[in-house]
This record gives sequence, structure tokens and C-alpha cells, in this order.
Amino acid sequence: MPDTDVLVRDGRISAVGKDILDHADTVVDGCGLYLTPGIIDMHVHSTWDGSAISEDLDEMYGSYQAFLRSVLNVEATLKHGVTTIREVGSPHDISVETAWAMEHGYIKGCRIIPCGSAIQSIYGHVPSIGTIANTKDELLYAIRAKKALFVKKGIRCQWIKIMDTGGAAGLEDIGPSMYDLDQLSFIVHEAHRLHMKVAVHAVSQEGIIECIRAGIDTIEHGPDIPDEYLDMMKEKNLTLVPTLAIYKLLSEGKGVLSDFMVNRSLLVTQQQRSTFARARAKGVRIALGTDAGSPLFGPHPVAFKEMTVMEEYGMPADEIITSATETAAEVLGIDNEIGSIEAGKLADFDVLSENPYKKITAFTENLVSVYLGGELIH
Repeated sequence: MPDTDVLVRDGRISAVGKDILDHADTVVDGCGLYLTPGIIDMHVHSTWDGSAISEDLDEMYGSYQAFLRSVLNVEATLKHGVTTIREVGSPHDISVETAWAMEHGYIKGCRIIPCGSAIQSIYGHVPSIGTIANTKDELLYAIRAKKALFVKKGIRCQWIKIMDTGGAAGLEDIGPSMYDLDQLSFIVHEAHRLHMKVAVHAVSQEGIIECIRAGIDTIEHGPDIPDEYLDMMKEKNLTLVPTLAIYKLLSEGKGVLSDFMVNRSLLVTQQQRSTFARARAKGVRIALGTDAGSPLFGPHPVAFKEMTVMEEYGMPADEIITSATETAAEVLGIDNEIGSIEAGKLADFDVLSENPYKKITAFTENLVSVYLGGELIH
């Protein structure tokens, strides 16, 4: 929309159009610049720092330091133009505390949709960020405990995360689904009954298929999905959050990582290229997520690294930006609040000096300023 003005009042967009300058007390001249909605990252670990030992930091240094890392990381995330994250696994539900601190003005970070600790069985993936639940009774308790915590802390957009397979970056087998179909369906039923949505870490084809059959809202990673199950995802209105960049990076880590981890990540990367292309062709909904904080990924945020890999794998810039704004907001269930520049929505903006539809790296190379709720952050 060329030559368009955006009027902001009380943190929200009041009007979008031409000839509305007379209604403004303050005018920010954006002539020659590009205004986009703030970027949303659907898969973040805020207590990890992206170093080689990031997954070990929580156990090495304890919860207080984990909370401090979380605070610093969400502050840096906002300053670089990622205005909302879904935090999908932290020790002792720390991300819920970080979200509370942000909402109450104790810190100046991005908006946080916290899942708290990830629900998983014994021998799960990264148990240091997990809540262990093996039986249906234990799952029921874990899900309801998350609900109680979210209500207590005033978390309005409510998600839980489960771990259903091993991980490419772990020493455990990627292996089968850690929960059977009956348990996965039970998790979905109970979460949805309590007006919560479910994200699932799933890497093996066997585990991914069971999660799709159970109707889990977002399949995280999901590298190896047969066509019939991509069709089922579309039919069930499920979302793929592929996290492409982290596995590509790990697959290139020879000499830094063990050959075991590099080879496993290389296989995942090969699978992802195929699944990502076929999912796009079939119209499966794809939302941007990164696994920010994971080993060797570097400092937060990493959403723009993900964008470049999505482009490398064939997704055009306009689709990438939509996946990181409008689509992500729809999946979260808060598209009435964020994700696009429309009257009534929160005034979360990135201002760029280059057109990101023509140059996806504009978000890093040409970022001029960031606004959260109409307030200039950077």
C-alpha cells in the first residue's frame, strides 16, 4: 500500500489510509520507508543462549540464571524486530514468569506466549525443560496444572508443548512416538476442552504420523511427512512449524559437533527439503518458527536466519513474511490483536529502509526502528 498513513492511539492502530495526518499529535515521517507488522517466532527457547552448550546451561547454573538469560534474550529479540514469540520449553515453567514480568512492565521485551515446561515421558527429549508424565492420570494432572498456572498468571493465549519423539541434536534415539495414539488424542481432547492449544516436538516419521492422526495443532520440526499425512494436516487444519535453519546449521557442523549428530541432522535436513516443498504445493499451513536458543544457533533472535533458509528452499518473500506475521497470529489464535496492519490491532511494527518483498534480508540489513504497542523501542 504506497503513500499510506497509519494513525496510532493508546497503543493500537486507530486508522489506516490517506489524509489522516490532521488527527495526529505527533508525526513520524516514513517517506521512502517500509512498514511491516512485527515478526512472530513460533518456536523459541528463551533460557538458552545459542552457544555450543546452551541446552546444558539450565542444569549447570540453575533457575535464577535461567530466568535472567530469558529476560536478556526477550529484550534483544524485541530490539531486533521480533515483537512476539511462542516460548516452547523452559525449566520450571520459567517462560511463564518472563511473560508475566513483561506484561507487568518489569522488563521491556517482546510479547511472549509461554508453554512453560514441555510435557514428556521418561526418556524424553531435553528433560531439563520437561514436566514428566507417563500415564493418562499423570497427563491429566500435568495439563490441568498448566491451565491453573496460566490462569493464575493471567496468560490469555494458552498453549502447552509436548515432546513425542527424540531429537536430532540429542543422544537419545529419535525413535517411535513416546505416547501412543490414545494418549495423544487424550492430550488434545483435554487441552482443547480447557481452551488451550497443543504444540508437539516430532521428528521421526512414526511419531509425526501419530501426532497428525491425533490432531495436534502445530507439528514442530516435522521433517518426514508422507503425502497422505500432509493431506490429513490440511484437512484437519493443522500447521507445520518446520524450523529449517537450525538443522541445516547442525548438518554443517562437522569438526565442531560429533559425526553422529552431524549425520543425523543431515538426514533431517534432506527430509525437510522434500516435506517443505510438498507441504507448500499442497497448501498446508506453514508458520515461521526457529528453535531460537538451540546449540550453535547464535544470539537471539534468529527468525531472519530462518527466513533466508525458507527462501533457499523455494518459498517467495511474500509467503515468508505472511508465515511470520498473519499466519502465525492466526495459528496462535490472536489474529484479532496482531499480525497485520489494520484498525483495532496492536501497533507492533518494524520500519525498514528496503522493501522486504524484494529483499528478505532487509529485516537485518535495513531495520530502521521497532515499535511495540505504538512505543518506539529501537
